[in-house]
Amino acid sequence: MDALTPEMLARLTIYNMPPAPPNYDQIGRFFIGYGATWTFLVFSGMIFCALNYKNPIIKIRCIPLSFGAILMLHSYWVLAQITYSVGRTMPVVLAYDIQYFFMGIYFPLGIALFHASNLRFLHVAKLQKQFTHPEIRVRDKCNGGNSSFLCRIRNLEYTTRIMLFIGIGMIFQTLLTVGMWFACKKYHPTFGLPGTEIKGATFPEQLVDLGRGWEWWPSVMWQFIWTWMIAPYLIWRSWGIRDTMGWRTQTIGCCLARQVYFSLHGASCISGSFANRSIYSLHATPMFLIASYVPAFDKINAIWTPSQWIHLSIMVFEIFTVFVPVFQVIRSWIIARKVNDSNTKWETASTKSSVGSSTLDWKSSNNSLTEKSKLDYLDEELGDRLLTMAALDHVLKDNPAPLLEFSALNDFSGENIAFLTRTAKFKTSWPVMPEGEQQLDVYNEALSIYTDFISPKDAEFPLNLSSRELKHHEAIFESAARALCGDSGANPATPFDIEAPMPGQFRNGSFSDVGTILKYRGDIPEAFNLEVFDHVQSHIKYLVLTNTWPKFINEMQSRRRSSESGRSGTSASSGGSLGSRLSRRLARLLRDLGL
Repeated sequence: MDALTPEMLARLTIYNMPPAPPNYDQIGRFFIGYGATWTFLVFSGMIFCALNYKNPIIKIRCIPLSFGAILMLHSYWVLAQITYSVGRTMPVVLAYDIQYFFMGIYFPLGIALFHASNLRFLHVAKLQKQFTHPEIRVRDKCNGGNSSFLCRIRNLEYTTRIMLFIGIGMIFQTLLTVGMWFACKKYHPTFGLPGTEIKGATFPEQLVDLGRGWEWWPSVMWQFIWTWMIAPYLIWRSWGIRDTMGWRTQTIGCCLARQVYFSLHGASCISGSFANRSIYSLHATPMFLIASYVPAFDKINAIWTPSQWIHLSIMVFEIFTVFVPVFQVIRSWIIARKVNDSNTKWETASTKSSVGSSTLDWKSSNNSLTEKSKLDYLDEELGDRLLTMAALDHVLKDNPAPLLEFSALNDFSGENIAFLTRTAKFKTSWPVMPEGEQQLDVYNEALSIYTDFISPKDAEFPLNLSSRELKHHEAIFESAARALCGDSGANPATPFDIEAPMPGQFRNGSFSDVGTILKYRGDIPEAFNLEVFDHVQSHIKYLVLTNTWPKFINEMQSRRRSSESGRSGTSASSGGSLGSRLSRRLARLLRDLGL
């Protein structure tokens, strides 16, 4: 550029602008280091989540949707970080072509996948209510699914249905983006619609016009749709959900990131009162438009490109989508270690002190303490004693309803408590294996437990089991389940999916409903016995002890504390809320535990 003569500069356009060497000054090195560091952190977090996919916190989030969104959005983010350094090393029009297609295809697809993941949050929360409100399990299916296209769509599994709509929208967006590029002559002067040529007599004027125009507006329109229509809906629907996995926080935080207000110290570099007011009061999408169209932003645009305003919200997406689950997993490890230590401590003490039931030992130990001095439920020592398998067994036996409600509505693991209560009822109903035809009754009841909680083809929330354990139970029950329920056409359980496909033709709710219509009358596998679920029961009970149970204890303590502080006048107004119901059940639980 320095060697160009004035005559050559006068003839310079965006089409004959010679490439320049990379710009690795202090600002360029900062953007490269900044982009590389953040990319390393994001990918490290994604690898961490993938390696811990069996953790319920990760498994329930549907990793393919979340990480697919992150990969799309982060590709666009990386593009902005290298623009300052290497953007001038390629032809000007090519650089803007890349920016145009990334913003027109990658960015909308990433946002769409992200919101699809958030919609799953609402769907899972709705489905989990079936464990506390069984009538929700019945879902009216559309008749005529073999002949009607709309019926087939309605009967699709939820994630497949969402991805179908997203796919249709993105095909339309891709065709629109490519079509507008071919129609715009400023990207290729030899063909295109008349009137779409580049405007401006000088190179700077042409460069400004290249970054503006009607072809950019569909992408901006998608941003407004996600920001002002989809995101408020998700926030409204998610606001009343109090989950323990950080999913609600992730959903609301990412939705607000589309509406967050940014403030930069660089405002002092901008001339013009309008620009000064704008930078302090507008969020990502309007700031992108203002930076693209307001001349006062030219000085900042040379360093901080207009798309960087959008990339700030992408970073917030990545923080909530990647690092919040990482934090939740690490915290679950800490809680599990604390529970294991507490369980080992008190179970060992109980074994040394007396001989008998661990539950009775635990309860009598606490009763003896309460006789000596009145202990509050929030007492640290008493809370530590509650983190034991004996305490969990006592609650599951005497009053599992509060734990079931909490696990379904807050922890999204209602299937675990429901399975434990069903298997306990099964073992109580059949203390010994009967003879003759009654063995088929035992097998059918066990088959209903398998299809409701274990089968990846029939259970809406299959238990988190190893492949070895799953194959063992499939060998005992799968052929009978397929004989009654039909082949659902499902793929084997994947490590990232928690949602089963639509059940077979005989099923609207659980297998227990089908059992009133049809019963299996074939041969009983030799491997079947009354202890068929014992290993799974122990595994699930341990998961509950180390995951759901300590969260339940903390929630109960918090509810009781809130109830005592607000007992003066607020109890009447909140009597119908979930918190008050949990508080009342907490009082009954404390009485049952002798506290």
